[in-house]
Amino acid sequence: MKSRFALCVGMIGNFLEHYDSVLFALLAPFLAPLFFHEKDPITALLFTYAMLPLGVLAKPLGALYFGWMGDCIGRQKAFSVSLVGMALATMALGCLPLSREVGVLAPLLLALVRLLQSFFSAGETPNGALYILEAGGSKHFSLLSGLFDASSVAGALFASALVALGSSLGWIERGWRYFFIAGSISAFFGVAARVALREGGALAIGACRKFEIRRFWLSFCEHRRAFLALFLAAGLSHTVYSFTFTLMNGYIPLITSISKTQLMQMNTALLVADFILLPVFGYLAQKVGKERVMLFASAALILGAWPVFGLLGVHATLMDVAIVRLFLMTAGIAFAAPYYAWAVEQVPSLSRGAIFSFAYTLGAQVLGSPAAAISIWIYQQTKWTAAPMLYLMPVALGAWIVIARKSVFIPKPVHLKSTQE
Repeated sequence: MKSRFALCVGMIGNFLEHYDSVLFALLAPFLAPLFFHEKDPITALLFTYAMLPLGVLAKPLGALYFGWMGDCIGRQKAFSVSLVGMALATMALGCLPLSREVGVLAPLLLALVRLLQSFFSAGETPNGALYILEAGGSKHFSLLSGLFDASSVAGALFASALVALGSSLGWIERGWRYFFIAGSISAFFGVAARVALREGGALAIGACRKFEIRRFWLSFCEHRRAFLALFLAAGLSHTVYSFTFTLMNGYIPLITSISKTQLMQMNTALLVADFILLPVFGYLAQKVGKERVMLFASAALILGAWPVFGLLGVHATLMDVAIVRLFLMTAGIAFAAPYYAWAVEQVPSLSRGAIFSFAYTLGAQVLGSPAAAISIWIYQQTKWTAAPMLYLMPVALGAWIVIARKSVFIPKPVHLKSTQE
C-alpha cells in the first residue's frame, strides 16, 4: 500500500510538469499573435516556439540543485520544494499582460516566467523517477519506468484535451489564462499529499549539506561516459516527443491546408494511445531487455525518417499526417518506456540524483526543447517539407551509438541502492 501511495505521489509533479510544458507548446500557435502581434505569422510562431528551450540555462541549474537536495536530504523534500515553485510560476504565467497592452515588455515577462518554471520543474521528473524506482526495487524496473512515463502522457493528454475542447469552441483566445491558473491550483493539492508521505531517511544525510563543485566534478569525470549516454538518450526521447506533439501542430498548417483544430483532435487521440502503450512497452522491455528495445526504436527512427517525412507536402492528406505521427509516436514510446529503468542503473547511488538529473535535463533542453524551433528554421531556409528529418536523424544516430556502446564499457548494471536504506 505504501509503495502504491509513493508511486502516486511521485507521479503528481511529473503530471503537472508535463501539463504545463505541453499546454504552453499546444497553445503556442494561439499565443504567438498575442505576444508578438507586430510580427508575421511564421516569425511570431518561431519566436513563441523559441520560448520552449529558454530553460537550457535554468533547468540544468535546477537539476543540479534539486539533484543534490535529493541525494542529501531526500527525494520527497526535493520534489516538494520544486512543486511549490512550479505552482507559483504557473500562476504568474496565467496573469501576464499581452503585447498590445504593454508592448515588448510582454514577451520579456513571458521569457522570465518560463525561466522560473524551468528551474523549479527540473526537480520533478528526475527526482520523481528515482524516488519511484528506489522505492519499488529492481524487479519491476521497466514496468515502473513505463508507468512513470505514462504519468507524463497523462499530463500532456489532459492539456491536449482542454486545448482541443477550447479550440473547437473558439474559446482559446479568451480563456487560455484559466488553463494555467487551474494547473497551479491543483499543484497545491499535490504538495499536501507529499507532506503526508514520510520518507525513511536520506542517503548520507548530514554528510553533504553543501553542494561541492569539486565533488560533483570528480563524480562527473568518473562517470562521463554514462553521462554522455544519459544526455543523448534523454535528448532523443524529448526530440521525438516534441516532433509528435509540438512541432506537428504548428508545422502542418504552414505547409498544408489542414487546420489547427483537426490537428488538436488528432493530438488527443494519439496521446490516449501513448498513455495506454507506455506500460505495455515497459512490460515488453522487462521481458526482452531494455537495451534491445531502445536500440530497435532508435534504429527505426534513423532508417524510417526519410521515407515517412516524404509523405508531407502541400497535397498531404490528414491520413498522411496521421501516418507520420503514428510512426514517431510508436518509436518514441518504445524508446522512452524503459529509459528511466535503463538510466538509473548507469550511475551509483551516492551521485545518482545530481548526475542523472543534470544529464537528463541537459539532454532535454539542449536537444529536445529547441527541436520544433530549429526544424521550422530549417524549413524556412530550405522550403523542403521533409526538412525536420535533418534534425531528427543525427539525434537518433547519436543515441543509438551510445546505447550500443554502453553494453561494451559497462559490463553489468550499477547496483540500485535507495536513498531510503
